[in-house]
Formats: sequence, C-alpha cells, structure tokens
Amino acid sequence: GPSASFTVTAAATATQLAFVQQPTNATAGVAISPGITVALKDAAGNTVTSAVDSVTLAIAFNAGGAVLSGTVSVAAVAGIATFSTVSLNKVGTAYTLGVTAAGLTGATSSTFNITPATASVLVFTTQPPASAVAGALFPVVVTARDAFGNTATGFAGAVTMAIGTNPGGGVLSGTNPATAFAGVATFSNLSINLVGVGYTLAASAA
Repeated sequence: GPSASFTVTAAATATQLAFVQQPTNATAGVAISPGITVALKDAAGNTVTSAVDSVTLAIAFNAGGAVLSGTVSVAAVAGIATFSTVSLNKVGTAYTLGVTAAGLTGATSSTFNITPATASVLVFTTQPPASAVAGALFPVVVTARDAFGNTATGFAGAVTMAIGTNPGGGVLSGTNPATAFAGVATFSNLSINLVGVGYTLAASAA
C-alpha cells in the first residue's frame, strides 16, 4: 500500500535568481506594471521562502540609452523580491533587465519596449536658415517631444508657426498650420516678405 504522507521543502539556501513576473511594455517615465518579481531559488529551482536577501535590478541591454529610476534594490520577502516603482525614461525596443544578489547566480529578463509619453514641448529640429532672401521659400521642421526628450510619436495635432521676434515688420507666408505626423510637423514653404536682422520663429500647438 502507499506510504505515510510526507513533505518536501526547498533547500535552506538560495543559489540563484529567476524572474517570475517579467517586465512588460511601458511608457517612458511610468512605472512598469504589474511590478516585476524575482524569486530566490535553490539549486533545484524551488523558491526558498526563508530567503530575505537584498536583490538589485539594473538595465542589462540598454536599447535606448535609458536611466532606470525608482527603488532598484529591495529585500526579498518570503523568497520574492518585488520591484513596483521602476521606470525607464527613453524610448527603445528590446530592453532587458538583469538582477543580482550577493553570492547568487543572477538572471536576465525577457525583452520589453518603452514608448514615448505624451507630448509636452515643441522643438525646432530643422531651424530656419541663418539668412534668407525676402520672399524666398525656406523649410522648417518642428518635433513634439515628451518630458524626457523622446519624439512624441503619438502626437498628430496642428502646429502653428508665427514670427517671434519681428525686427523688420515682416509677414510670414506659407502653408500654416501644419499637421504633425508621428510627432513631426514639416513646414516646406515659409517665407518672410520684409528685410530684417534677427528674426525668430515661434511654434505653438494646443
């Protein structure tokens, strides 16, 4: 007949780390959700529930040159380290994270992507020429960026161009406003009709 029932427990000492909840795709500057969890395991792959080691998270493959923010070193609770506040600030594809703990074999996560946050600022990515002939056409490109300097590819609003500093009393002509495509608004045929030194342009969007 069968034997008496008995219990098998994990080894008393953890030897390795393993991701349980892998990082998921996230928005720049926003905490990765759900929180990333890492298990401290014995040599056979069982979670060591008595383990309270400090575990540190870092970027392994830095696809976009990001900085990892939030609490990146935590003590395990019942053999699980949870990282619930970490975020990356730069857009990129196929980031990975790595975890380390003293005396344990580390682990590397699966890949994930970071997408841009909401547009918050407009920048001139193609400036007007240093000098232009009165009435001659010139191009200007304006890019919407999020608070972290990423191109806000989700922005598709109208961008309006105006003269900022107007030393010659000129009038700005051309197709205006321009609709942004993937965060980029292109003005291909602007011109100013009167001579002046020190003109500037100003871009705005709702």
